[in-house]
Amino acid sequence: MIWLQRGFVLIEMMLVVALMGILLAMLVPGYQQQVLGSYRLEATQELQRLAILQQQFYLERQQYTAALSRLPAPDDSYLTASGRFRISAVLSAEGYLLQAEAVGPQRKDLACQWFRLDQTGRQISSPEADCWQH
Repeated sequence: MIWLQRGFVLIEMMLVVALMGILLAMLVPGYQQQVLGSYRLEATQELQRLAILQQQFYLERQQYTAALSRLPAPDDSYLTASGRFRISAVLSAEGYLLQAEAVGPQRKDLACQWFRLDQTGRQISSPEADCWQH
């Protein structure tokens, strides 16, 4: 009788462990997507900060700059604080184009690999077009 009760407890424990495994298998991918999505905000905020600095630079010098180091930025091409996006700038005849490109672990975010912001405030992202809203 005691042996039968121990066996039943073992089966119950195995069932609980199996259920926990199934729940984790369902929840972890969603959590990982939320984490990746949260870093998108860091990239878009950095681009908006640099856009403001570009406008201030233009007001002072009547030109934009591709050298982000001339703005309060660490280098002409640098990583965000989390190290998940590389920020860069390109000049064009119309103005500038700021870009944040996913690097390292952020490359797993297949929906939003890069963000762009130009002097008109136009927000572009790829491969999905609505990454700025997340």
